Amino acid sequence: MKKIILSSVIATFAFSSIAAHAAGTDTTQFQVKITVNESCKFTSKDDVVFGAVDRSTNTDSSATGQLNVTCTLNTPYKIALAGTGAMKNTNTGSTSTVPYKLYQDAARKTEWDAINLLGKTGSGKDQAISVYAKLTGDTNVEAGNYVDTVVATVTY
Repeated sequence: MKKIILSSVIATFAFSSIAAHAAGTDTTQFQVKITVNESCKFTSKDDVVFGAVDRSTNTDSSATGQLNVTCTLNTPYKIALAGTGAMKNTNTGSTSTVPYKLYQDAARKTEWDAINLLGKTGSGKDQAISVYAKLTGDTNVEAGNYVDTVVATVTY
């Protein structure tokens, strides 16, 4: 019996020695990759609303709206605004208009349109951009609701 046990122990060591010697290792490398594309998206907007005014020749009315845009970090972008520059009366058959201009600054000195673009750089986060407006003609026109649609385009 001792011979069997001794033989078993010797065989076990021999096999484990062969198995340990026969096992090997190998290594390789791989990369984890991603491509981040530049992008800009409008995320929200607040209309420019002058509110209710009385008929007059007063052109001092001003209003503010807002565009929100998210662009990838350090992406330069420009925003163009394209409207007619005149709000039209929504009453059927009316030809009355109220002229206005859009501006990039609160002082309403730098116009903002399809030629005069607002330039910024993306932060990777939502950026709130104010749109300033001022009436450029009188409001001594037909009573009613006036509207103009402005298209905002971001180019990056």
